[in-house]
Amino acid sequence: MATEIRLPDVGVDIEDVTIVRWLVKEGDPVTAGATLVEIATDKVDTEVTAPASGTLLKRNFSDGEIVDVAAVLGLIGGAEEAVEAASPPAPSAPATESPPAPVQPPHPTPPHSREGGGSTPPPQGGRLGGGEQLPPPASSPAEPLDESIKATPVARRVAQEEGVSLGAISGSGSGGQITKDDVLVHIAQGKRGDTPTPALAEEEAAHISQPVRRLAATYNVDLRQVAGERGLAAITRHDVLRFVANRDGLDHLPTEPDYPTEAPTPLATPIAAPTPVSVRPAAPATPSMDGDVLLPHSRIRQIIAKNMVQSAFTAPHVTTLWDVNMATVIAHRTAHKKEFAAAGVNLTLTAYLVQAIVAGLKAVPGANASWSEEGVIIRRQYNVGMAVALPPNEYGLGGLIVPVIHNADDLNLQGIARQVNDLAERARANKLTPQDMQGGTFTLTNYGTGGSIFQTPVILQPQVGILGVGAIEKRPIVVSQGHPLEANTGDYLTFAPMTTLGFSYDHRVLDGASADAFCAAVKKALEGWR
Repeated sequence: MATEIRLPDVGVDIEDVTIVRWLVKEGDPVTAGATLVEIATDKVDTEVTAPASGTLLKRNFSDGEIVDVAAVLGLIGGAEEAVEAASPPAPSAPATESPPAPVQPPHPTPPHSREGGGSTPPPQGGRLGGGEQLPPPASSPAEPLDESIKATPVARRVAQEEGVSLGAISGSGSGGQITKDDVLVHIAQGKRGDTPTPALAEEEAAHISQPVRRLAATYNVDLRQVAGERGLAAITRHDVLRFVANRDGLDHLPTEPDYPTEAPTPLATPIAAPTPVSVRPAAPATPSMDGDVLLPHSRIRQIIAKNMVQSAFTAPHVTTLWDVNMATVIAHRTAHKKEFAAAGVNLTLTAYLVQAIVAGLKAVPGANASWSEEGVIIRRQYNVGMAVALPPNEYGLGGLIVPVIHNADDLNLQGIARQVNDLAERARANKLTPQDMQGGTFTLTNYGTGGSIFQTPVILQPQVGILGVGAIEKRPIVVSQGHPLEANTGDYLTFAPMTTLGFSYDHRVLDGASADAFCAAVKKALEGWR
């Protein structure tokens, strides 16, 4: 019997993934544990391995498709099963008796998609952002599956639950396959009575993020008009919302609905707000010059841009600076480096920094927290993320990825150093798993490895702090033999390996006193290392 190829656990907040590329063709032999396909989520790229040995009988999705996390990616079986698995299923005989009507739950929930953590869909009878009453879910049973129509499993599920006929939908996927976005476009246009917007070519749609495509489908927006002179890859959700506001004559940005839902109809009288917000015009097109090269945004660059903008406009950032003498740490590392190497561990300064951060978080638990509207959430796990720079391309552009050392307080220095080695190596080799990227409660960024003395790090939401570490360099410092501020004959100058810590914190949670208390604890741990 054929074995199904399914996705590994990609995290509770992930609803769908993108097929990056298949590494094995249909009919090729595979070995259990061998990599079959590369996938991408909003957080990390990862691989799907073969659950069993045999022959790859079927690939249910093509490169570039967006698939549900519960989807079956393909089938593995014996070579003799290949013909049977590859052939289309025979039509079933007509039923002699009507099947019983499916039992409807008392409060059905329409399917929806969300970005980041998303939001809960509005309850039955609730109201949308435009002020309209939500229509009740369709009570008629969904049409039977028509296997002759090429559609992804997610698209079939959404079409069935919404009572939409797949035969009336044009597919934009590979080979004309109907995707979930195609169904959402059809639903939104049918409820609004709009003329469908021209479909984007497959190569155009590949450069546009999924949330932008969904939002454009909801409001029947032609993304080519939004882009203007810019590339389609540069469009953000806010660009789409501003376009809708200008097109429909609104003086406020439309709300972002859960999906699929009925797009709000423009109000004759816009909703009054305490402080009216004027709609900003779209950013002017960047003038081109001779020799310009348009470098489409990579997926990781789009994720970084989204996260940084979100953090900058979510948390009020304040940065405090602390100088630290690293002499005792360097002496300890020099004395134990060979001992660690014999155990197969490269003892880096990052391991010392992680352990010092844990000491600081224990001294000030409020730095190991998250903000919520109900209150401050104090984290009891010490999961320290460490920013890892990815190799740059020919234009000097790389990226950052932040794997997490989970339960760092349970590890000694050697255990932390081993984790640092493993995560950094797998990050640069694109071998991290989704679990490696989840659950961080605090972040360390060591920009000093590139020679930088000081930067202002941006907080990784929903955390409340990030510690940046500058380059270690010899600096002259005054050693006082008397009063710390008054001159005396015993004072002298010495040279010490110094670094500057830059601690950016969320001022909604931490104040100057608590932020400095955290830094003081980190400084004490580093300068007093034994």
